[in-house]
Amino acid sequence: MLCIYGGVCAQYSWQSLPNAPKSYRLDDIYFLNPNQGWAISPYYGLLENPSKFGQIYRTIDAGKNWQLLKDSSLTYYRSVGFADSLTGWVGNLGDTTATPDTIPFYHTVNGGITWSPVTNLPSPRPKGICGISVVTDSVIYAYGRYYGPAVLMKTTDKGTTWKTQSMSTYASGLVDGYFFNKDTGFVTGGSPTKNATILSTFDGGTTWKTRYLSTRNDTDGVWKLSFPSRNIGYASIEYWGTNWLNRKTYFLKTTDGGMTWKENSFVTNYDLQGIGFINDTTGWIGGWSGTNFKTTDGGLNWNWDITFGVATPPYNTSGDYNMNRFRRFGDTLMYASGNTVYKLQVHNQTGIHELQNQIEHLENYPNPFSTETTISYSLYSSDIIFIEVYNSMGEKISSENLGTQNPGEHIYLLKVNLTSGIYFCILHSENGRVTKKIVIER
Repeated sequence: MLCIYGGVCAQYSWQSLPNAPKSYRLDDIYFLNPNQGWAISPYYGLLENPSKFGQIYRTIDAGKNWQLLKDSSLTYYRSVGFADSLTGWVGNLGDTTATPDTIPFYHTVNGGITWSPVTNLPSPRPKGICGISVVTDSVIYAYGRYYGPAVLMKTTDKGTTWKTQSMSTYASGLVDGYFFNKDTGFVTGGSPTKNATILSTFDGGTTWKTRYLSTRNDTDGVWKLSFPSRNIGYASIEYWGTNWLNRKTYFLKTTDGGMTWKENSFVTNYDLQGIGFINDTTGWIGGWSGTNFKTTDGGLNWNWDITFGVATPPYNTSGDYNMNRFRRFGDTLMYASGNTVYKLQVHNQTGIHELQNQIEHLENYPNPFSTETTISYSLYSSDIIFIEVYNSMGEKISSENLGTQNPGEHIYLLKVNLTSGIYFCILHSENGRVTKKIVIER
């Protein structure tokens, strides 16, 4: 049990969104803000049944409703990321044993209504893209694929131009990544010797250093990363071999911002994939192997979390929920994708905390900005309003009590002195909360 916002004690549970897409597995989701997000379902082709969807979906109402944007029986959609409400990318596995589409990367400029191949990729060209990290409105990293070749892509001008580099010296394949800012971040995958590995950069990808390399004689890879704060991070290790009998499984934890990682035992014979933490101690692990697990003590103990689950065949006939991605906003909101899309519910002394039932239409202009931006929002009734700014790690940067405000439209001039990067502006009261991603460019 955790205490947040003035000592109100909170517990967490997951709700499957009733109108969200269902699939054997939704490989990725991306939320630009708490309301607007995208989900992708691969076309599994010859690999798995019964799902044969190659689809891209969008929500603009916090997951209540979803619009099918693209339906393809050609593409193994693997990753998704958006720089703004119009500009985004999806990665394709590019494996002809699964689908005939070998184009690794697609681009949209209209919110996902139409997509076109990214053709301005220099050599070495990736064969597939497993992960996308949107750092700012202009700086985006992409990497893949998990079984190779290991290629990193980067743009600093919102996709007008891309740079690529081979990562084969460090990795046989790349899966996921996490960036604190445009220069500092991590990528994950398997080493050239097929051992799980995590790499770091502090100069925008020019140089890399191995921060973790499994010493077990195994065939595995680091699958997903989760940093609930700047120093605390977690990673899942997936076994890529065939001998599952009585296999021990592992996850990783760092307490020094990713400089070192400690291996921790997990459940025997479990296929770890998705991992997500809402704060430093409370998090979840999911994968192909049945019920998802929850910890409230930073990974020391794990128990089943039965709040997950869509029982409708054929999407979990074996009891699997196939969790692959968690997306976090601060310490009260998280989405997850598996055989459908899930949303984290926060329970406090008054029951489930419903988001955005009192405060609406949070916008800011300009965005990006340097030192100040105008925040506009609407209130449905009188309330005491607080405004807070968090960094991308969920750490609170500033907080101010705006006092009691009347119903109607309001504006507030936000002044900050922060380094470049993505931040989150949160307005909240006892009766509601709304979050806006803001981008600072200095």
